[in-house]
Amino acid sequence: MAEHIIFRMAAWTDAAGKYAPNAPLEGNEDNYYVDDDLGDNTPSHLVADEDILLSDCGMLMAVADGMGGMNAGEVASQIAHDTVAEFFAPGKITAQLAATHESRSRYLEEVVRETDRRIKEDARINSEHEGMGSTLIMAWIVNGELTLTWIGDSRAYRFNPVTGIEPLSRDHSYVQELANKGIITYEQTFEHPQGNIVTRSLGDTTQKAKPESRLFKVCNNDIILLCSDGLSGMLRDKKTYDENGQLYPGDNLEDIIRNHQESLRECREALWIAAEKADWYDNVTVILCKICSGAGDCVAKERTKGIVGSASPQEKPLNKTFDGLTIRVSRKKIVLASVFCFLLLCGVIAGLNFHGKGKKNVETPSKVESVDSPKVKEKVDTVNVDFPKKKIKVKKLQKAENKSHNEKKRPVQLEKKQQDGKKDAKQGENKPSKTSKTGGFKLVPMENGQDKLTPVPAKGSDKDEVTPVKKKQEQSK
Repeated sequence: MAEHIIFRMAAWTDAAGKYAPNAPLEGNEDNYYVDDDLGDNTPSHLVADEDILLSDCGMLMAVADGMGGMNAGEVASQIAHDTVAEFFAPGKITAQLAATHESRSRYLEEVVRETDRRIKEDARINSEHEGMGSTLIMAWIVNGELTLTWIGDSRAYRFNPVTGIEPLSRDHSYVQELANKGIITYEQTFEHPQGNIVTRSLGDTTQKAKPESRLFKVCNNDIILLCSDGLSGMLRDKKTYDENGQLYPGDNLEDIIRNHQESLRECREALWIAAEKADWYDNVTVILCKICSGAGDCVAKERTKGIVGSASPQEKPLNKTFDGLTIRVSRKKIVLASVFCFLLLCGVIAGLNFHGKGKKNVETPSKVESVDSPKVKEKVDTVNVDFPKKKIKVKKLQKAENKSHNEKKRPVQLEKKQQDGKKDAKQGENKPSKTSKTGGFKLVPMENGQDKLTPVPAKGSDKDEVTPVKKKQEQSK
């Protein structure tokens, strides 16, 4: 229950050069927002690294990383901060709104879309802000559940002493897409020349904001980390080995958090120092939240380790992951697909019924005739008659010269065909037709050892005389 969960927090943001005296101190384009109690009807506040009781409405953490260089990246991140603060102002969050993951995720995604609209509107009005943008990642913890919503490459991690560190979000970036497709390795993402390109962000005029949301269960001793890429772009998640099996030198997030998990303040400072040792080039924002008690113990087999963006059986993701590729599953699409399948099934059943009724109207013989019956033999003999094969050719339109030449030959050809047709008709009168009313033909052995083809009279005929039947072609004429 929420009233039994105790947690601690620590957060800070600053420009590069906080600890390195020789590092250039530049402006900070990052921003963060924290409210440790969304139900106390008081403005946002944070008591660093002290025990806090989780309320029925829960707590919220948010990180925004401004982009745009000279185009007011800090303005975009400030707009993101102010929008989050407005949506989570005192009295805005009710126990009913915070009760389910569905309602929380819808609310957080609405925050993303509204922030995107405001950034674009500001850039439209102020030409000096044109091209600015920001990332945004938010984590809402309530009732032992964590609802995560993000856009861009700011990240969320979960560390537990039992299972180690696990990324909870997947970057919306160009290098992440390359890694998803197996084009580059995880190690190569740190040195890629296009590592600063994001595929989704707030303020992108080429597309609407497309946030992503997921649900996780929290356990005792979980440490949730939200950070900008100033940290995650400098430090590996865990011990990493190169293609030669050599351990990558330098600190990693998992070891730092494990060695400083008892004090979130010390952990925050250690992360900062490690980032500067790795020659950081960007602003760094870190928010840490530790679940101290009341959420239940962590079971290793119920969590998936080491797979970026994967969901464990304990989690209830809105998205599905296939080989590292996260795919958003829309409930609307699922419903539409179900309706389509139902209608298709009904159509198939109706078609089968109609087909069955049609079969009932067809006259069927009272009994099946044997293969040896004369009728069957007649049909078989008729089908198996070898007719000369005619080749059919498709010709293109002839030229005018060939056309006139063919017209000159046409009367002679027609006259010849008519004469041949008359000869065939006279000869056909003396020959029995293969489709005559006789019962077909039979072979009669002769004295000279040769067989003779003799017509067989049809049933009910008293005459041995064969009456030829005109061909269908002649009847049609």
